[in-house]
Amino acid sequence: MSEPQVPPPNGEKPYFWPIALNLGLLVLAALGSGANPNVLGAVVLVLVLVNSIAAAIMSFSGRVHYVVAFILSALLIGLIGFGVCALMLSNLGSMH
Repeated sequence: MSEPQVPPPNGEKPYFWPIALNLGLLVLAALGSGANPNVLGAVVLVLVLVNSIAAAIMSFSGRVHYVVAFILSALLIGLIGFGVCALMLSNLGSMH
C-alpha cells in the first residue's frame, strides 16, 4: 500500500505546477511540429522567455516560491528543449 502524502510545512501548497505545465507544453510542441528542430527551438525560446518574465513579475509581487518555480522551469525547459534540438540537428538520435 502507498503511504499518505505528507503535507508541505506551514500548510503551503506545492509549487511544482509551472514545471509540469511547461514540460507538457514542450511535449505538445514536439508532437505538433512533427519534431521539426526549427519550430521546437522557437517554442523552447518562447517558453524560457515567458517563464523568465513570469519570475520577474512574481519577484515584484513578493512571491518567492513562485519565483523559484518559474526560474527552475525556465532552466529545465532550456536544458531539455535545447538538448533535444541539438540531438536532432546532430543526427545522433538515429545512429544504430
